[in-house]
Amino acid sequence: MGQRIDRLCSVSSRRVQVVGRVDRDKPHDACPPETDVIIDFSSDEGTREAIRHARAAKVPLLVGTTGLSATTLASLRSASDEIPVLVSPNTSLGVAVMRHLTSEAARLLGEAFTLSIREVHHSRKVDKPSGTALALADAAARGGHQIDAAKIESVREGDIVGDHVLVWEGSAERITLRHEAKDRDLFALGAISMARWICKQKAGFYTMDDWFASWKESRS
Repeated sequence: MGQRIDRLCSVSSRRVQVVGRVDRDKPHDACPPETDVIIDFSSDEGTREAIRHARAAKVPLLVGTTGLSATTLASLRSASDEIPVLVSPNTSLGVAVMRHLTSEAARLLGEAFTLSIREVHHSRKVDKPSGTALALADAAARGGHQIDAAKIESVREGDIVGDHVLVWEGSAERITLRHEAKDRDLFALGAISMARWICKQKAGFYTMDDWFASWKESRS
């Protein structure tokens, strides 16, 4: 993801520039002085390091890392008292729209329908269920339809970027919502858009829904 964001920024017409790059083999002691935002796609440990850098530099932080521990999430909440923090397990506009549709479907269909969630990712993905599947389950819960994380079906095979399917089953009909990611660049493009947005916010804790609400308003 870091490499894709780097490449897309280099060809962006929006004057977005990567001023520092961090990975396990190239650590940074401090952010470059011209840093406006930190984008983190790493690991639980890497996110904690990103929090440290963002707080020290007093710049916004966008976290796309999934499978975060409760301790790291608490650290992000604490950091949001000082800086803008946006945590989004998926940075796709399509997934943001799907979350919105999921909440509405759950609210309108009610208890007459049962909900199932199935997600498929590449064989190297560790966390199960995916952060996106959990986010979709949360959207359904907001609409009044609870589904236990243990009942989400997770499949790891091949090099699948990401496929999420939600099915509402009624007594005589079925409704299906599906998001299929075809190229990982879509997440990089979404992350760049979110990074530009979080730079304009005041200190606080933000989610994909906050960014999406702003996006919807700009389209109206």
